[in-house]
Amino acid sequence: MNDLKGRMLELVVFRELNKCRKQAKPITHFRQRIRPVSYAAHFANMEKMLTDCSESQFEMIWMNYYLSLPQTTVLEIDVLAKGEDANSCWALVFELKNRDAKNPPSMKEAQLFVTKIKVVKHWLAQSIKFVCPVYFSAKGFAPSVEAWLHEQGILTADRESWEQ
Repeated sequence: MNDLKGRMLELVVFRELNKCRKQAKPITHFRQRIRPVSYAAHFANMEKMLTDCSESQFEMIWMNYYLSLPQTTVLEIDVLAKGEDANSCWALVFELKNRDAKNPPSMKEAQLFVTKIKVVKHWLAQSIKFVCPVYFSAKGFAPSVEAWLHEQGILTADRESWEQ
């Protein structure tokens, strides 16, 4: 049942991104859908990424995208959106967890997502403009895990912030 609830979260994000793709518009109110960054120093580092993602269009969107590079294991990316122009490409990468307040995402899961982001950046390396990672947990995060994600340059979202 929990797996099915997680898939529904993926579908919610996928449908929203796909709607914006069909309208040839950036993601509606992207900045407002992200949880506040815990420390001002981390926000300053993420400001450009937030601005770029808020203004960019994504032409391709996948749910459950499997990425395999030489000498790496196959990684599943829950939702991946990619855009490009003649000079560069950009990506929006989501990790989605259907977690409640009693069982938030663990540090190990957060570290695995950081590894996925590194693989995506390596995959896009030759012409990358930005990769915007978002960790989406239905009912939020443990404060220490969310702060660590922000330190790593990863935005966070929950059901309440996303559906505003």
